[in-house]
Parts: sequence; structure tokens; C-alpha cells
Amino acid sequence: MYPDERRILMTPGPVVFSVDTLRFMASTVYEHTSPDFALIHGDAIRRFRVVIGAPSGAPVFILPGSGTLAMEVALVNVVKPGSRVLVLSHGFFGDRWAEIAKAHGYSVTTLSSELGEVVGLEAVVEELSKGGYEALLVTHVETSTGVRADIEKLAGIARRFDVTLLVDGVSSVAAEPINCGSWGVDVIVTASQKALETPPGLALIALCTERAVEAYERYSASVKSYYARLNLWAKVMEAYERGEVAYFATPSTHLVVALAKSLEKILAEGLERRFRRHALLAKAIRAGLRGMGLEVVARREEIAASTVTAALLPEGVNPLDVRKAMMNGNIVIALPIHPALRGRSIRIGHMGSVNHNDVIATIALLERVLKRLGAPIELGRGLEEAQRVLYEEGL
Repeated sequence: MYPDERRILMTPGPVVFSVDTLRFMASTVYEHTSPDFALIHGDAIRRFRVVIGAPSGAPVFILPGSGTLAMEVALVNVVKPGSRVLVLSHGFFGDRWAEIAKAHGYSVTTLSSELGEVVGLEAVVEELSKGGYEALLVTHVETSTGVRADIEKLAGIARRFDVTLLVDGVSSVAAEPINCGSWGVDVIVTASQKALETPPGLALIALCTERAVEAYERYSASVKSYYARLNLWAKVMEAYERGEVAYFATPSTHLVVALAKSLEKILAEGLERRFRRHALLAKAIRAGLRGMGLEVVARREEIAASTVTAALLPEGVNPLDVRKAMMNGNIVIALPIHPALRGRSIRIGHMGSVNHNDVIATIALLERVLKRLGAPIELGRGLEEAQRVLYEEGL
């Protein structure tokens, strides 16, 4: 095994955090009601709006917590209690949307895709045409299968049927193109530890349309949770953006500082350049996997995510053995979480600061690992296909 500090993290989160971000986070201790922290927090809010394409002034909330907390808090603050919601599930986290909604007493209808597919737009239109729905809930990138929903088209459908669209962008924001303002996405949520390249612990929520803001103003005060009422957090977020201090509950100061720095670096790279980089590296990963004879779970290239890829292993190969052997080579990949994929697949994350050298190292080591575990792998075939993609794209 090589020294730990040389480890390559190829998981769907947490991702590798830049030295600059970690150094900035640890540079000093920020007191949460200090003017210098307020300025940094305000920067984080403004930069986050740019990354997601939210209108200027759109309410943004940065809370201590996980992506699941962001999903839950967003739902109960903008969707009428007890109303009917439609969930589009492409896997584990789509099902989580349904579980959260049921836990809060919403009437839930779920449209589920086949494994490695997304729910067809025609099916969504057909279901919403029945009437009575208040909201549409969907995960942008389904981490368990590596598929990506067409959020722009779904936003158009949501507007057509006058339902509120809530998007789980945990595994997409800052890596996949999304423009909440021009697309008409009502609410988007995400978390810090993925393509935002910040340590775990921040839940982010943005209300991007007038519809979402009006719903929040109507329902937030009646949320049956003190901590989760966004109207109580709003005065703090608004004050921070003015460079002033306010208090409701103690924020994760170091993580907010790290987020502000990471967002600065993301915007410096340029969003279009960043989106293209993620798309090309994902394409190379998929080509490498197919080159060595593995089946990518996402059935079509047009729905394959730029941030995570799930692949089926050869018959008789245990994912636990693959992960352990990869870790011994100092590359970390993820185990499956989709019930239908457990025991027979792996997941490779490729988001954040991942580069072409990480892709080549991962494919090369995976070939060796699978061959040693008895799979019928021809060394170099996967590597050749990944190299071809990178070469043709000028990387």
C-alpha cells in the first residue's frame, strides 16, 4: 500500500477537497456573530446563486445538516401540508423523496423507472393530467444508478400543470448544467460534500421562483418543527448577505468558510468549462468500463450522469473484494446502495476536482484487481478505450 496521503478518492461523496479550501477553512476561528464571518457567509450565498443560475435575491438557506435534511426542510416549507405529491424515482434517493413525503403525511404517488432508466416524460404528463397534485419531486442525478433526469423539460411540465418542482441536486450541483432561473426550477437542494468540494455538514436550499417564495411565505410559519422553519432562518441569511450579524441557531462556521472559498474556485474555473470537464471524464470512465467488458447501469449515454457511474461486475466477483483491493492500491470506490444492485456492482464517483490522471489510474487499477479476482479481463483494453476518449477530446 502506498502512503495514505496519496490516496485517490473516486466515490460519489465526500470528494477530495482542495488544499486551498482546507487551509482557508483552518486559517482562524470565526465567531458566528462576527462581522468578518457575516461577510464570508454573504459571499457564499451570492456565489451559490451564480452556480445554480438562481435570480438575484432568490432566498438561499445554508443550514448545518445533510442533503437529506435539505430535502425534508424544503418540502415542508413550500408544499401545502397533507397535499398530493408526485415522486419520480430512478433509484435509492428517488425513493427517499417518497419516504420523506410519507413521513410528513403527504399523499404520495410514485412513478418508478426500470433499473438504469429514467421515468419517461410522457408518463409524467399522463399522471399530472389526472389533476390534484401540488408538487413534483425528483432527483437530478440518482447516485445509486448513475442516471440523470432532464430537469429543464420537467420544469416545463411542472409549469404546464401548475405544480411546484423540487429538485434534489445533491449529486449534480456544480458539476451538471442547471439554471434554476431560466428553466423555472422552483426549489433546488444540495449538500456540501459532493461537487461543491466542501467537507460534509452543510444543507443548502434555494427558492428560485416567485411561486416557491409565495408558498414558503404561506406555509413556513406553520411547520411543525422549530429548527426546520425557514422563516426563522431567513433573517439570519438576509443579514449575512448585507454583511450584518444575526442569530437563530449556531451555523457550521468552518464549513461555511470552506464553502465560500470552494465556490470562489468553482466560479474561477468557469461553469461551462467545469461542466464540460465533468462530462468528458465521465465519458472516459464509461468507455474504460465497457472496454474491459463491464456493463454500465445507465442504459443510454444521454441519461448517463457526469458525476457518478454504476457498473455491474463479472459473475462471481464480490464488490467488497473489489473495494478492498482498490483501497490497497490507494484508490477508493463505492459499494452499491440500490437494492437491485447490491452484491453485484460498484460505483465510481468522478466529481469535484477529479482529473484525467485520476480516471486513468482508476481504470488501470480496476483492470488489475478484476483480473486477480478471476474475472476474464484482458489487461489494457479498458485503459485503451479511456485513453481514446481523452485523446480525442484533447485531454
